[in-house]
Amino acid sequence: MSQPSLFRSLLLRVVVAGLLIGALYSGVRYGLPATGAAVGVSLAVGFFALERFVLRRNAGGVFRPLPFLTYLALRSALYVGVIVLAIALASRLLSGGFAGVRGVDFLFSVALVIGANLLLSVNDLLGPGVLFAFAAGRYYRPRIEERALLFIDMRASTAIAERLGEVRFLDLLNRFVADLSLAVAEAGGEIHKYVGDEVIATWRLAPGENGPACVRACFAALDRLRAQEPAYQRDFGRPADFRAALHCGPVAVGELGTLKREIALIGDAMNAAARILEACRTEDKRVLASASLLNRLAPLPTGITRRRLGELAVRGKQHVLELYALEKS
Repeated sequence: MSQPSLFRSLLLRVVVAGLLIGALYSGVRYGLPATGAAVGVSLAVGFFALERFVLRRNAGGVFRPLPFLTYLALRSALYVGVIVLAIALASRLLSGGFAGVRGVDFLFSVALVIGANLLLSVNDLLGPGVLFAFAAGRYYRPRIEERALLFIDMRASTAIAERLGEVRFLDLLNRFVADLSLAVAEAGGEIHKYVGDEVIATWRLAPGENGPACVRACFAALDRLRAQEPAYQRDFGRPADFRAALHCGPVAVGELGTLKREIALIGDAMNAAARILEACRTEDKRVLASASLLNRLAPLPTGITRRRLGELAVRGKQHVLELYALEKS
């Protein structure tokens, strides 16, 4: 599913859910389901806009330093503001004036908002979709899925860590993975795991041709780092850069662990992607992609070119990987 269609689908679901909740609550309490539905739709659209264009857009900047509870309180306060504005707007449109917000309605809305925000914030801590995947038991029994894989690691991280020290390097690493993660999220990808200075992201692949979202995410992350270069230079004495490997294949996806649980991705495709990342270092290339992935994708985004690099022998495998260097033209 493309990013625009994903956006429209999510917007439709949020609006429908708001309409149903508003109509049900207002109908049961006041016998005015139409008014409740109008307020519910206004709230749904407002919440969606707040998440998409304010909280998500500023997750790597304004809101990045905030502790969990502070962010939860700020997020809930913004939601309450949306509630008041939505009720005022609906009152204005339906009755020509502001009828005010009844205390019980306001308390109900605030309780619902805090509960929903707590779930969403915990979901953000675990990774988008992970909490709901656990709750629904989606991967309680492992399943095989076709995934596009993006492995990214920071260039010269060892030398940078030695120069900055552990605490300052962790600050740099947090900013680095935030910038990369936002680029991945904008392209509809899922962050699978952070491993030291490495970010692993995935996209589910449909049968046949797929959009080049993983390639777009990779170069969007590079553009983001370049745009933030003055800030990195000012705060850490040097810009951030990375190498990236792109691959695809079937992986087993399932729950892993007992005292600490996570969604694990296991398979030859993961091992091959790690080997491609190693080839980036040995061949001194920023972005390498396998032919098997490129053959599954629609034409590359405008301005991105590919150049055949050669074949990579994978340890323990009879078949070699055909690799391409991806570059901005």
